[in-house]
Amino acid sequence: MRKNKVISKGGSTGGNVQNTPRGGKWASKFEDDKPAGKKGDVAAKKALGQHFLNDESIAERIAGLVDAGMEHVVEIGPGMGVMTKYLFGRFGDGLMCAEIDGESVEYLEKQGWAKGLKIWQGDFLQAPAEDWVKAGSRMAIIGNYPYNISTQIVFKMLECGVRVEQFSGMFQKEVAERLAAGEGNKDYGITSVLLQAYYDCHYEFTVGEGSFNPPPRVKSGVIDCRLKSLLPDCDYGALKLVVKTAFSQRRKTLGNALKPLTSSREGFELPEGWSGLRAEQVPVKDYIFLAQLWSAKGG
Repeated sequence: MRKNKVISKGGSTGGNVQNTPRGGKWASKFEDDKPAGKKGDVAAKKALGQHFLNDESIAERIAGLVDAGMEHVVEIGPGMGVMTKYLFGRFGDGLMCAEIDGESVEYLEKQGWAKGLKIWQGDFLQAPAEDWVKAGSRMAIIGNYPYNISTQIVFKMLECGVRVEQFSGMFQKEVAERLAAGEGNKDYGITSVLLQAYYDCHYEFTVGEGSFNPPPRVKSGVIDCRLKSLLPDCDYGALKLVVKTAFSQRRKTLGNALKPLTSSREGFELPEGWSGLRAEQVPVKDYIFLAQLWSAKGG
């Protein structure tokens, strides 16, 4: 290990990758013909969903979304550091990177600008909260999130409790649109409700395929989410249960979709006029109300 790095090992970066919740629908969104890249660059690994951002202006623009007042910033998947160097220039030792790819870690270790950069090496999805949460500090998460685990990163952040003040970065465009979608929109779904229960989410801008190496087959979208000043007074587990049940059968009315819950807990009933609605028509505040009702009737 070089002396100019602070590296914390957080799990395997080798054969255990296949045992993590990676891969899946978005893992193969690579072009068939991959640009070779420059000598010394990190090789993009399909299994990790890597598409390295190589547009400096976009990297600086995304890094600039993070509020200057943040005391602890976690970048997920720094890759070759195109965005990291802008974040490190602004936040110094307040920045921590989480990177599963050992080759990327070695690459960053050799960069002159990265002296003192803190890296947690391992699978962020398996990381215990104490490895990346800094209690009592204003905290932000940012990244060019791998397509194959981006939604799981959202759930990981939410399930650690309300500790992240700002959550920003780049997703596959349709995922970014889904996260920021409002009720009545066809993209509105489980992740929309759960994220927006706690955060005000804004779709910032779209990034074309040519800004990456290798280029994906789809466009990317950047979102910026800020923790709400008034947080929901409900149990996250109850909210997740109600929302997932409601959206489990999108074509059914809410009354039919929620029958597994309304029939299993006495007193848990939908308010008048709600039964005929479909899941995508129900605003976030009403799902919070249902989660509160579910918890209240469980005593």
